[in-house]
Formats: sequence, C-alpha cells, structure tokens
Amino acid sequence: MSYPVQWLDDTFRSQARAEELLRPDLESGLITPHDFQLATQFLPAPHRYWPSLFALGGSAGAAVYSRYLRKPPAPLNRVALLATVGGFFGASWGQFRRAEAHATFQSLLDDPVTFSQALENVNRRTGGTRPLGWTLQRAREVAQREGMHGNAASPTEEGWASEQPTNIPAPVSRSAPASGECSAAAQEASRSKGRWDEIRAVNARGGAQPTTWDVLRQRHERSQINRSQGEQSAEGSSRLDEQAQFDALLEAERRMAGRDS
Repeated sequence: MSYPVQWLDDTFRSQARAEELLRPDLESGLITPHDFQLATQFLPAPHRYWPSLFALGGSAGAAVYSRYLRKPPAPLNRVALLATVGGFFGASWGQFRRAEAHATFQSLLDDPVTFSQALENVNRRTGGTRPLGWTLQRAREVAQREGMHGNAASPTEEGWASEQPTNIPAPVSRSAPASGECSAAAQEASRSKGRWDEIRAVNARGGAQPTTWDVLRQRHERSQINRSQGEQSAEGSSRLDEQAQFDALLEAERRMAGRDS
C-alpha cells in the first residue's frame, strides 16, 4: 500500500480523532471491526515522530562522542560536522523504520482495498479538495456500496448495462464461403476428370475414328523417325568415303616405295 504518510500523520493525530473519522465507514459496513481497531491504534502511534527523534539522537550522539569521549577531543568545527552527519543518518534510519511500520500495518489489514476507500471518504469529510487516488494501487477496484454517508454512490445494474458497448459488430463467419469454394473446386475437378475418362474410353474402342490430334501426333513421330534414319545413313556414307580415301593414300605410298627400291 502506497499512501501519503504525511497526510495520515496530520489527519489522525489522536486515537479519539481516528475513531471519529473512521466510525461512519465502520457503521456502513465498508471496513471490518478488525481494520477499524487496527487503524485507530496504529495511525496515532508515536512512529510519526521517529525521523525527528532518530535525527536528534544521531546528532547528539556524534557530538558527545567527538567532544567528550574521544581523546583528544575534536575541535568545534569537526564536532559540528560530525553532528550534522549523525543527524542525517539518524533521520534516514527513522524514515526507514516508519516505512517498515506502515508496511507491517498494510499486511495486517483484512481488506486494504476497502480501507483505501475509507481513507477517501475521510478526505472528503475533512474538506479535502484533491482525491487520494494514489492511496492504494487497487483502490479503483473497490465495490462501492450504498449507505456510505453520501460520499460515493454504488453502481446499479442499469448503470453497468449503460456502460456496456451497444454497437458491437457481429463476427464475420468465413467458414461457410471457404467450404463453398472448396466444394465448387472439387465439383469442377470431378467434371473435368469425367470428360477425360470419356475421351480415353472412346479412343480405346477399336471402331473409333482417330482424332485430328492423333493424326498430327503420328505424322510428327514419323517425320522424326525418317529424319533420324537419314542422318544415320548420311553419317555412314561419309565414313565409307573417308575410309576409301585413306586406303587410296596407303596404296599410293606402297607404289612409290616399290619404285624407289
């Protein structure tokens, strides 16, 4: 719970004052009797004076030690410096102890949220103009109730219904169009497949006439076969001619060698 400690110290100065300010919230049922008793005993306690008391004690202790207990005694300027440092550390320690006490108080509360709302009501009753919205981090989650001495009205079912958004677009269903597209594609594929099956069945029959596509395909295959055969024959004839020329050259060389001998 993070709340204004200084405001608490200034508002709840005594136990009687704390009971006077928190009793309306106890009677309305906002806070429990345990939280009421705990708050009236803790908030006016002497922990509010701890920073000042620890600062005074630290300053006085440092001054006494450095001036009277230390041998040789420190000069006055050093005593003043040590007293200032001691007071600073004493005040810091007092602030820490006070914060620790408030943390323990928070952990002992039955419902910190409703107690935060009670502090807001006390702030209004004492004439506070600025809300303590940062009194508790979860203060806005409190369920406000009727009969809270006019400080806050409890929300009704009609009020909650009026805050609900009315124009909410309905979610667009995309599953139906997707399934329709898939079924249409499947029907188209089945139709195409059925047509090709019929064409193949007709061509497979013995008495069926060849189609134009079949005639063109057969002509192309025949031309490819004839072309390959012509290339093979031309290649064979060229090899025979080369072999004949080579044999003629060998024969001429033999004849010239016979004449020389």
